[in-house]
Amino acid sequence: MTHCTRYALTGTILALAVCNSAWADDRAEKEKIAQCGRELCGIIVSRNASGPDLSCDLTKTWEKEEIQKGADYKNLSWGFGSARCTAKFRAKRADLVAALTSPESTLKIGKQSVACEIGEEKYTIGGTLDPELVLKDGKVTHGAVHLDDIEGSVLIKGVVWTAAALERNFGLFESDLVREANRFMEIECPKLMSSGKPPKKGTRK
Repeated sequence: MTHCTRYALTGTILALAVCNSAWADDRAEKEKIAQCGRELCGIIVSRNASGPDLSCDLTKTWEKEEIQKGADYKNLSWGFGSARCTAKFRAKRADLVAALTSPESTLKIGKQSVACEIGEEKYTIGGTLDPELVLKDGKVTHGAVHLDDIEGSVLIKGVVWTAAALERNFGLFESDLVREANRFMEIECPKLMSSGKPPKKGTRK
């Protein structure tokens, strides 16, 4: 939901819910992502611990060219087609608010499940993300997606395992996650809350 799946997905097609607000082209997908974004931003902007926890069931479709562009940016291989991923994203409101309002904190929201279908053959791949963000004075300073429990088609699994290992051992996606999480909180959330419209797709820097 924050931005970083634009990068994580290209190499690890599974990083859907943790880091991307790359808004979908499909109208139904876009509306569901926008609603989840509004709910998350409502918590971020208000910093009110009273109210319902965040709970979103999301779907996002990426075209082959979009994935390849991100893969090239990270020097990763992607020889497959488009991808359609679904994710169940859950986070406790109290944990989010505590992390945002503490001088220093580490936010762990627990494992989130993601499942994808790849290409015309609809190869399946699934796994979990266990995102972790380190915050100081309400700003993200470090982060990791912790991709694990990968199961599915052997053809896709090797690519995902490679990217997961790079993320785990070398922080391949950390800078993207940190930058986009802060941008989402500081820039996109106020826009989204004031306009009622989903934020525009980010531009890679």
